[in-house]
Amino acid sequence: MRELTTIEIDEVAGAYGNGFFSDIGEAIKSAVVGGVAAGFAGAIIGGKHGGDGGGVLGFGAIGQGVGMVAGGLIGLTGGVVASAAVGWDTTWQVVGEVAKGFANGTLVP
Repeated sequence: MRELTTIEIDEVAGAYGNGFFSDIGEAIKSAVVGGVAAGFAGAIIGGKHGGDGGGVLGFGAIGQGVGMVAGGLIGLTGGVVASAAVGWDTTWQVVGEVAKGFANGTLVP
Protein backbone atom coordinates (compact mmCIF):
# COMPACT_ATOMS: atom_id res chain seq x y z
CA MET A 1 0.00 0.00 0.00
CA ARG A 2 1.50 3.30 -1.03
CA GLU A 3 1.27 6.61 0.81
CA LEU A 4 -0.78 9.46 -0.64
CA THR A 5 0.78 12.78 -1.52
CA THR A 6 -0.71 16.01 -0.18
CA ILE A 7 -2.12 16.78 -3.63
CA GLU A 8 -3.92 13.43 -3.68
CA ILE A 9 -5.22 13.98 -0.16
CA ASP A 10 -6.62 17.38 -1.13
CA GLU A 11 -8.49 15.76 -4.02
CA VAL A 12 -10.31 13.33 -1.71
CA ALA A 13 -13.63 14.75 -0.52
CA GLY A 14 -13.54 15.56 3.17
CA ALA A 15 -9.90 14.59 3.65
CA TYR A 16 -7.71 16.98 5.60
CA GLY A 17 -4.42 15.15 6.19
CA ASN A 18 -2.59 17.59 8.51
CA GLY A 19 -2.57 15.46 11.63
CA PHE A 20 -5.44 14.54 13.91
CA PHE A 21 -5.53 17.59 16.19
CA SER A 22 -4.88 20.03 13.37
CA ASP A 23 -7.69 18.44 11.35
CA ILE A 24 -10.13 18.62 14.27
CA GLY A 25 -9.26 22.29 14.79
CA GLU A 26 -9.73 23.02 11.09
CA ALA A 27 -13.09 21.21 11.04
CA ILE A 28 -14.33 23.15 14.07
CA LYS A 29 -13.11 26.45 12.68
CA SER A 30 -14.76 25.73 9.32
CA ALA A 31 -18.01 24.64 10.97
CA VAL A 32 -18.26 27.77 13.13
CA VAL A 33 -17.51 30.26 10.36
CA GLY A 34 -19.61 28.48 7.75
CA GLY A 35 -22.49 27.90 10.16
CA VAL A 36 -22.68 31.54 11.21
CA ALA A 37 -22.52 32.76 7.61
CA ALA A 38 -25.14 30.27 6.39
CA GLY A 39 -27.39 31.04 9.38
CA PHE A 40 -27.15 34.74 8.57
CA ALA A 41 -28.05 34.09 4.93
CA GLY A 42 -30.87 31.73 5.88
CA ALA A 43 -32.37 34.31 8.25
CA ILE A 44 -32.30 36.95 5.51
CA ILE A 45 -33.96 34.64 2.99
CA GLY A 46 -36.52 33.34 5.52
CA GLY A 47 -37.36 36.85 6.70
CA LYS A 48 -37.76 38.13 3.18
CA HIS A 49 -39.99 35.31 1.95
CA GLY A 50 -41.64 34.13 5.18
CA GLY A 51 -44.64 36.41 4.81
CA ASP A 52 -45.17 35.94 1.07
CA GLY A 53 -48.52 34.23 1.69
CA GLY A 54 -49.96 37.34 3.33
CA GLY A 55 -51.06 35.76 6.60
CA VAL A 56 -54.41 36.09 8.34
CA LEU A 57 -54.28 39.87 8.65
CA GLY A 58 -52.92 40.43 5.16
CA PHE A 59 -49.34 41.45 5.85
CA GLY A 60 -47.65 38.26 7.10
CA ALA A 61 -45.58 39.66 9.99
CA ILE A 62 -45.83 36.44 11.97
CA GLY A 63 -44.85 34.42 8.90
CA GLN A 64 -41.84 36.65 8.35
CA GLY A 65 -40.73 36.23 11.97
CA VAL A 66 -41.13 32.47 11.86
CA GLY A 67 -39.43 32.34 8.46
CA MET A 68 -36.49 34.35 9.79
CA VAL A 69 -35.98 32.09 12.80
CA ALA A 70 -36.55 28.84 10.91
CA GLY A 71 -34.42 29.95 7.96
CA GLY A 72 -31.62 30.95 10.29
CA LEU A 73 -31.66 27.62 12.12
CA ILE A 74 -31.85 25.59 8.93
CA GLY A 75 -29.05 27.64 7.38
CA LEU A 76 -26.95 27.27 10.51
CA THR A 77 -27.36 23.49 10.53
CA GLY A 78 -26.63 23.11 6.83
CA GLY A 79 -23.68 25.48 7.02
CA VAL A 80 -22.07 23.57 9.89
CA VAL A 81 -22.35 20.24 8.10
CA ALA A 82 -21.26 21.52 4.68
CA SER A 83 -18.37 23.61 6.01
CA ALA A 84 -16.97 20.78 8.09
CA ALA A 85 -17.14 18.54 5.02
CA VAL A 86 -15.35 20.84 2.57
CA GLY A 87 -12.68 22.26 4.90
CA TRP A 88 -11.32 25.68 5.75
CA ASP A 89 -10.06 26.87 2.35
CA THR A 90 -13.33 26.34 0.52
CA THR A 91 -15.39 27.65 3.44
CA TRP A 92 -13.35 30.84 3.66
CA GLN A 93 -13.58 31.39 -0.10
CA VAL A 94 -17.38 30.96 -0.20
CA VAL A 95 -17.98 33.09 2.91
CA GLY A 96 -15.76 35.82 1.44
CA GLU A 97 -17.72 35.83 -1.82
CA VAL A 98 -21.04 36.01 0.04
CA ALA A 99 -19.81 38.86 2.24
CA LYS A 100 -18.52 40.73 -0.80
CA GLY A 101 -21.86 40.30 -2.55
CA PHE A 102 -23.72 41.52 0.54
CA ALA A 103 -21.47 44.57 0.85
CA ASN A 104 -21.73 45.67 -2.76
CA GLY A 105 -25.43 44.86 -3.19
CA THR A 106 -25.15 42.00 -5.68
CA LEU A 107 -26.34 39.33 -3.21
CA VAL A 108 -30.03 38.86 -3.98
CA PRO A 109 -31.76 36.39 -1.63
